[in-house]
Amino acid sequence: MNDLNDLNPVSQLDLMMPLAAIALGCLAAAIALVVLVIVLSRPRRRRVTTDRRGVHMDGNALARWRSEVDDIVRRHDEGTLSREDAFVELAEVARRFASVALGADVSASTLAELSLLPRTSGNQHSLDLLKQTIGALYPPEFADATLNPHANSVDVRQAAAWVSNLIERWR
Repeated sequence: MNDLNDLNPVSQLDLMMPLAAIALGCLAAAIALVVLVIVLSRPRRRRVTTDRRGVHMDGNALARWRSEVDDIVRRHDEGTLSREDAFVELAEVARRFASVALGADVSASTLAELSLLPRTSGNQHSLDLLKQTIGALYPPEFADATLNPHANSVDVRQAAAWVSNLIERWR
């Protein structure tokens, strides 16, 4: 039988260097993942190009919308369009313009529904302006002028200026 004294034990393994290398590798991978998460979580920047412009930015389209507003004012001044009908048509122009510019039908949206539209940094200003314009057109369009002094004080030219402002300032 073998004598236990004849056994040659193996020397202790030195694992310090391989474990240190593995730890450094894991640390580098963790740092890389943190940087990757930060970079990928940032909002993407949209490239602004001069070739792709929305319908609302086109000069011909703007002229067409301005012409519609001017036609409403002209017909009201001539007496062929009542004040109330002029306000209704101005609100319709504002809503049709916004529908085309947004690519979504807002022709029958209430102020509350306009507030719920998805907002981005690109359309927030325009949606706020739309809501403000429609909100300003509501009293003259719907309110009883005898009960609401604001509804009686707004004239068609002033309301047309609001709609024109919406068209000009849309982004």
